[in-house]
Amino acid sequence: MSSGGGARMGGGGRQGGMWARTLKHMMRRHAYMSPPYLAVGLAVGATAICGSACMWTSCHKATSPSGYNRSTVASDGMVGRSYASSSSGEAQQASSKTMRFAAGASMLPHPDKEHRGGEDAYFIHSSEYCLGVADGVGGWAEVGVDPGLYSRELMNHSVSLLDALDSEIGIHSGTPQDVLEGAHAKTKARGSCTACILCLFEGRVHAANLGDSGFLIARQGVVEYVSPQQQHEFNFPYQIGSPDSMSDLPSAANRHVVDLQHGDVLVAATDGLFDNVFPDEAAAIVGMSKEKGHSPKEAADLLAKFARTRAADPKHLSPFAYGAQQLGYRYLGGKMDDITVVVAYIQEDEEGKNAE
Repeated sequence: MSSGGGARMGGGGRQGGMWARTLKHMMRRHAYMSPPYLAVGLAVGATAICGSACMWTSCHKATSPSGYNRSTVASDGMVGRSYASSSSGEAQQASSKTMRFAAGASMLPHPDKEHRGGEDAYFIHSSEYCLGVADGVGGWAEVGVDPGLYSRELMNHSVSLLDALDSEIGIHSGTPQDVLEGAHAKTKARGSCTACILCLFEGRVHAANLGDSGFLIARQGVVEYVSPQQQHEFNFPYQIGSPDSMSDLPSAANRHVVDLQHGDVLVAATDGLFDNVFPDEAAAIVGMSKEKGHSPKEAADLLAKFARTRAADPKHLSPFAYGAQQLGYRYLGGKMDDITVVVAYIQEDEEGKNAE
């Protein structure tokens, strides 16, 4: 059981031949499994009706160590249409408001990968409506490819597409999925990555998430929502990539729609955070940081450093260790990896308030 950066190469298994078999062998040899309750992303007793974008294809119930609010994974791949804490009146009021964010990011490459800047990438769009994270698949280094090239190019194309959308038709509810698919089509680097793209629209966050990167929403220091992870099977997360990567299609991404409130904190991150920090810990940290008057950048730095401390602790029962033990592995401690955290403070758009 390796706690390293996890090659995780492979995906839909659509390509045959020796190259495909070699990639799958490399993926299985280096990959890992994140905690089962995060792979489903549900509250206590919540039911998931999983479609092709989910880890399972039938109905399941899952319990998590913390009582997160209910989310629904629908058969069309949509996630988070409703959740337990919001009444219909609250949801309608939230969706009628225009939201934007103030955001900051922190990146801590794996110590062994600092010389090449790590393998993660992110963007925060200048519109203050969209952001994204991506995690390059480390196994490409074994065939002489910098795993960070694909994730960085994907994020760069995402920004270019958002620039075009923003100037032509504006941000809309389908923007994250459109951007993910468009950026994937334009990315020419060899490699693969997981990815999560989020945009604010009409008082809600809309997201396209593929693989084991993801996001959470904290409200007054408490977890309001955690995105599900996508895995084909044990230690086999979804990913998109170049034609020779055996990867999944971006259309396999889970789509999320979650109501927001003024004052919420949105955290988007790669698995370097989620494998080392439980969601309730992350929510408490960013909530406390915001309450103390810290900027989003300062909150992201604090959370990333906390994750790095946990990753280096050989005795901590991390989410990674918890998931491993649930599957019969003897493992204790964190998982050293690249850590990328984007923290966004949600606020009502001043222009929207003035227009009311």
